[in-house]
Amino acid sequence: MNAGTSGSGRGRGKMDDPAGGQQVPASPLAIGFLAAGNFVVGTSGFVVVSILPEITAGLDISLAQGSLLFTIYAGAYAIGSPLLISSTGGIGRRRLLLAALATVVISALVCAATRSFEAMLAARVAAAFGGGLYTPVAASVVFATVPEPRRGRSLGLVFAGIQLSQAAGLPLGVVIAHQLDWPATFMTVAALGAVSAAGLWWTLPRRVVVPVTSLRTLLDAGRDIRALVAVSIMALHACALILCYGMIAPLVMRHGGNVGLTVGAFGIGGVIAGLTMGRATQRLGPVRTRMIAIASQVVILPVLSLPLIGIAPLPGPLLIAQALLWHLLAGGMMIPQQILLMQRDPDRGAVVLGLNATMNYLGFALGSGLGSLVVAGLGYDWLGVAGGVVAGLAVIVSVQSERLYRRAGLSSRGRLGLADPGK
Repeated sequence: MNAGTSGSGRGRGKMDDPAGGQQVPASPLAIGFLAAGNFVVGTSGFVVVSILPEITAGLDISLAQGSLLFTIYAGAYAIGSPLLISSTGGIGRRRLLLAALATVVISALVCAATRSFEAMLAARVAAAFGGGLYTPVAASVVFATVPEPRRGRSLGLVFAGIQLSQAAGLPLGVVIAHQLDWPATFMTVAALGAVSAAGLWWTLPRRVVVPVTSLRTLLDAGRDIRALVAVSIMALHACALILCYGMIAPLVMRHGGNVGLTVGAFGIGGVIAGLTMGRATQRLGPVRTRMIAIASQVVILPVLSLPLIGIAPLPGPLLIAQALLWHLLAGGMMIPQQILLMQRDPDRGAVVLGLNATMNYLGFALGSGLGSLVVAGLGYDWLGVAGGVVAGLAVIVSVQSERLYRRAGLSSRGRLGLADPGK
């Protein structure tokens, strides 16, 4: 019995729907509003980086202080996501999603209204808690309410909301901040969040049948070596990506490229990945699709280090094409990763997805720090090599993870109908 079917839940704990009964499938419109919620969460989380100079001027603080608005957010998200998911297992998923979005909306309103740095920091922590709840729970709701033939594509669409926030939400936030003022950016986030919440209230099934989780569930997952190795893949993949992307602006300028077009191409590649990776996962299987996403960085990132072997760096147009291909192949790795985590551990799925989100942000932090160290110690031309090495480690850990699951009798053929045809 998978997480999307009804039943007594014997041996799996109390269900979110204690009355039982057949699970009502989510409509395509509900999936669209789940994606819209992710768009709001992604924009809320990262737009601060895009409008940091405006915020620091408005609050009369230094850029170093202002950078804490994202650093604290990332830390609160990483720590809070698995803790909040595990401790709210007895709350209905629909109600929890609405509460999470409401938290993001209220936090955005506080950021728009306050001129206190401390108040904005507190609001950013609250926004991180809301986002850390919303995104993994939204993924688990897709598994519970979408029939098997549409699960991969639906998860891809929901995840595409995050990708679209980076490609469109962040530039939109910058435009609004420049044309009006930075508080208007947060007001826009709040308005979009309110619309998304209203749409979910209207379209999402009132009953979502999932296993109920607790802090004990989180402790059990934390002691499971298979789960820990599996989510560590996410950390390494994110680390390799941000190690190079975090330095993309100075790297592109050194190579004579156009930063705006290159970053835009990267964002477009991510959106396309979000829209197509679900279908690819359905077609190729999650293990194979995840490996393609991970291994792509082993090949693509070292191209940034061509000057080390006496080859001229890629000209501007090819840099743009590389950025597009890079995020197109690597940017959707979260989709097969989430499918595998839910497929192999449906009873603890939402909690493991929270741990995966933690590892994603941990990877971002490690990648950012490593990128700075590489540039300071070796120079920009070594970024591609360093990123490729970390991506290679992700490939190795992924292979080891599959061995652990095979030894436990848990292959890629699981209860969600997403088998790897090559196995």
